[in-house]
Amino acid sequence: MQINMIKTSSFFLFLISLFSSYFLGEIFYNSIDGTDFYRYFRYIEYFNGSIESTSREQGLLYFWFISNFIEYSHNFFVPEKWEFIYSSAIQLGNFILYIVGLFGFYIWLVSKKIHTENIFLSFTVLNFFPPIYGGRLIMKPEILVFCLLPWIILCLDNYFDKRSSFSLLLAAPLLSVLVTSKGTIAFILFITLLYLFYEKFKYIKIKDLLAPMIVFFTLSSLLYFENLEINSVSLINHEELDQYLFSAPISFLYNINFSDLIENPFRNQHANSLIGITLIDLFGDYFNRYWDHSRSLFIQNRSELFEFLPHPRRNFSVLLSIIFLISSITYSREKEFKKYLRVYLIGILVLALTSLGVFGLHFNPEKGDTVKTHYYFYLIAISFTLLLIRYFSDKRYLNNLILVILMLSIFLFTYGFPKDYNNDFSNNLTDKLPTTVGCNISSLYFDNVLDTNTNCLNREVAACGYYEIFTQPEEHPDGYLIFKSDDFFTPLNLIDNSGYTVTVNGYAECLNYVNGGYYVNSNVYIEDRTPRYNNFALYLTVVSLILILFVSIKRKIQN
Repeated sequence: MQINMIKTSSFFLFLISLFSSYFLGEIFYNSIDGTDFYRYFRYIEYFNGSIESTSREQGLLYFWFISNFIEYSHNFFVPEKWEFIYSSAIQLGNFILYIVGLFGFYIWLVSKKIHTENIFLSFTVLNFFPPIYGGRLIMKPEILVFCLLPWIILCLDNYFDKRSSFSLLLAAPLLSVLVTSKGTIAFILFITLLYLFYEKFKYIKIKDLLAPMIVFFTLSSLLYFENLEINSVSLINHEELDQYLFSAPISFLYNINFSDLIENPFRNQHANSLIGITLIDLFGDYFNRYWDHSRSLFIQNRSELFEFLPHPRRNFSVLLSIIFLISSITYSREKEFKKYLRVYLIGILVLALTSLGVFGLHFNPEKGDTVKTHYYFYLIAISFTLLLIRYFSDKRYLNNLILVILMLSIFLFTYGFPKDYNNDFSNNLTDKLPTTVGCNISSLYFDNVLDTNTNCLNREVAACGYYEIFTQPEEHPDGYLIFKSDDFFTPLNLIDNSGYTVTVNGYAECLNYVNGGYYVNSNVYIEDRTPRYNNFALYLTVVSLILILFVSIKRKIQN
């Protein structure tokens, strides 16, 4: 009975953490401010028909996936709120990918006989873990790696443990999607799998590889050439800006400015130090692209709690980074898990070599942003989660619970809580809150804190506006309604899915037609630009994930 209660409480803690992390990200961060947003927004413009080619080198699948959420968001579109609405669409798409990745991670951990209560406690912390939280906030394809990598590892484990060539076949579409998404993703993924499984590669049978390799190379080729046709740029043809046409000196690898780690842990101050950037960025926001972005609500109206430290939020981040690095490197138990605890070092190694110019010139000496932890956050997430699980397995549940609460508190403090809710900040918050997907839930809390009444955005409000006083319709003796015009209401053209149009002149009439399935004709996404091979790859990926799950459940039952 006690074990069941522990498992249940751990699961509910995970759910609370999962959805609260999502709601806070939606409210306090604008994904439009994310790294390179306007560079990659060309993908969204291509899919809505605004341009004829993206002229970008990255794969289409992730951006097409996100464009579908943005397309759907036009049912709730208010022009002056477009940034907020697009931001919520991006974060919702990333949230779906994150959940799929978590589920695959969970199945893999269960296959390793990890106790479920420890898994859910670790995931409770992972939901707010800075590297992966930042990856969930912005529109970049690395979140797709977190989504699929655990399933790929699960397939490879199944093959080597059970000699099931079918598992390799199921992994092939997932690998194709990732290697055609981005050059750095493909390279880091290749080195990662080589590092994790190289000792077992000698047991692979050539006949087991035949079908998976045919699927992999066929699908990868189809995706590559479709991406090339639409992008007009090859995946491996990344054109750098002039300021990045440098290589770092060898000293970049070992330089460290000890005093500045405490006194000056800010962007560009450690551009000559791989170690400094990594220590500050691992659990923090060294490049000011997430919660420390100047337009983020996270950074506004922070209440300071530790005035004895020069920069408490960044100081805590550096301390946590040091603890994580030392703990993961010095861990000496269980040979198999040692690899996963240190797998993030693959990301550091690849980016370090990139900075040195091994793969061409991709380094800006004034920033050092070639070594952003975002590029390999999915590996950090795996190492961090397994480190927590190893710790939890040796401690009592109450002690584990205390650590979870402590870490969540530190993470929330790093992001900018607690807050001083003065009038200006409250106005900014109430401006953003109605446009969020989770408004109906999060407003229950914030309406109480801000002493306000939020009118959450829905189809009716988006199309017709929100008015408390308007002319009510009259009912004709034959049963239909006679609508009256409103002086304050600007005539509006609506359309339904069959192409029928109507002009409404009053608020009640507008609400009536919107409830009947009509919507504002925004002339967006009027041309279907679904990339057929990427679309096929997405369906094939979903089928593969379902079959992997089925195989895993079947084997668990058999065992």
